Amino acid sequence: MKQHFFRKKAGQIREWTGAHKKKAAALYSGISLALVAAIAAGVVYHSSNTAADDTGTVYREETATKGALTVGITEEGTVTIGTTTQTLDVDISAYTGSASTTTNNGTQTGGGGMMPGQTQTTTTTSTSTTDSDTRELEVKEVYVNVGQEVSKGDPIALLDETSVNDIKSDLEADVEDARNTYDETAANQKVSDQTVQQNYKLYSLYGTSAQSEYDTTVATLEDAVDSAQSDLDDANDTLQDDQDELEDDQTNLPTYKKALENAEYTANGIDKETAMYGWLTAEDAREKAKSLVDDTEDEIDTLTDEIADQKTKIAEYEIALETAKKNYELGVVEAKATLDTENWQNQNADTYLSVSNAQDALTTEEAKDDLTQAQKKLSEFESYIQNNEIIAAEDGVISAVSITAGDDLYSNSDLITVNDYDKVTATVDVSEDDIDYAQVGAAAKVSIDAFPDTVFDAEVTDVGDATYDSSTGTTSYEITVTLSGDLSELYSGMTAEVTFVTKDTENVLYVPNRAVTRENDKSYVKLKKDDGTIVTQEVTTGFSDGTNVEIKDGLSEGDTVVIESKVDSK
Repeated sequence: MKQHFFRKKAGQIREWTGAHKKKAAALYSGISLALVAAIAAGVVYHSSNTAADDTGTVYREETATKGALTVGITEEGTVTIGTTTQTLDVDISAYTGSASTTTNNGTQTGGGGMMPGQTQTTTTTSTSTTDSDTRELEVKEVYVNVGQEVSKGDPIALLDETSVNDIKSDLEADVEDARNTYDETAANQKVSDQTVQQNYKLYSLYGTSAQSEYDTTVATLEDAVDSAQSDLDDANDTLQDDQDELEDDQTNLPTYKKALENAEYTANGIDKETAMYGWLTAEDAREKAKSLVDDTEDEIDTLTDEIADQKTKIAEYEIALETAKKNYELGVVEAKATLDTENWQNQNADTYLSVSNAQDALTTEEAKDDLTQAQKKLSEFESYIQNNEIIAAEDGVISAVSITAGDDLYSNSDLITVNDYDKVTATVDVSEDDIDYAQVGAAAKVSIDAFPDTVFDAEVTDVGDATYDSSTGTTSYEITVTLSGDLSELYSGMTAEVTFVTKDTENVLYVPNRAVTRENDKSYVKLKKDDGTIVTQEVTTGFSDGTNVEIKDGLSEGDTVVIESKVDSK
């Protein structure tokens, strides 16, 4: 919720400035002047032994001082303490290795970057010592708790000795695997180099068959296209024949049905008893007409199914033809690339020999790097785990403990979280009317309720996206400021008032905020008279910087005000 200095919990005064009627509030300025004035006036603290009464009241005297205050916009928000999470910063994962052994042999004709008469066989020789890449350490005991202060190097957890020894054994086995891979790779490099040398002579002579291979490939692709086209043409011809026959049957069927109708009419009109011959003749004609209709209908059904099947085949043949054409286009390109490559290889035998040797050397170097990495992982583990304990990586106050006894830990598992007082921020909402005063880089002052006499320097470090409140019709921005100074006693969630500077005021009379009390919309101070008596004095307040408040009327420079605080006298 937005608050200006004039509307703080104690009821600070609202004031509107200028034609824009923007809210203004006092921002910290001239702290050094205030301190000098306070020292000069002799700020007095009374202990419980010198209390003015027997109720445990402590009095503190402050002097009304003239100096500079800064007018600003104040918003209320919360403090957030940055944190740093310590993880299990050691690699205990299983060894996989990146190197492989490469052997060149003469079992296959060449092409595409290989020597003619040469194929490259790659065999990965690295193995893992565990069934899974997952390895874990078991927590036996946790030494620390939330809120505990730790120093760098302090033990924070005890690990199960068996799990530590198991990981160490696995890492040692990884080193041995990497060493074996390196040795085998180095040996294979020698064999490979010999094979490359042997094939070099063939490589120099290679190229005579390249054009023939290209022509054969292209011819094969063309045959595939022609075959697909032929299948499609045949299917279309068959479809056309079926469609023509179907059309004839469909045209004739009504005639056949009419003939059947006439035959049935004639047969039904003859008296079987009186004209047996005529009835038999008509009945025969009816049966023949019916058979013709049935056969035609059956043929229509058959042709319809055949046409549907043929259309399906045509669709398939069309796809096959399109595929063959694409294969032809791609195949010609690939064949041409192979032809060019093989011709280039033939022309650059010397260069390829050097490249092959360099590749073999690189593989060996990778195997060597794998060995070095495995040795490094083992060394770092032995250094990281001392006496089966994990130690704190930095100083700080623990805000979270992510492990408990019995937990399994993996590489980068969270261990503890420590408050990072280099990242203390406060977040507030600022109206779009005031956003010009809260841009990134702008200075701000922060007051914390728990530390009423302290004002922290801050700087705007982030301006969030605009948020519209439909209930009020206003738009605001989430502003983040980063605090500086001694922040070690702050906690996340503390209430903070952030003041953004609008302008400075010079030579105003002010007293500490705590010296002012408010009742029935009026402000009062406890004024100490020259004779030592204390009276209640009404004052008119103005701007406040969160620590001090301007006194417009009711006091004079040098007046002494008294601040009362209740303490336990026991």
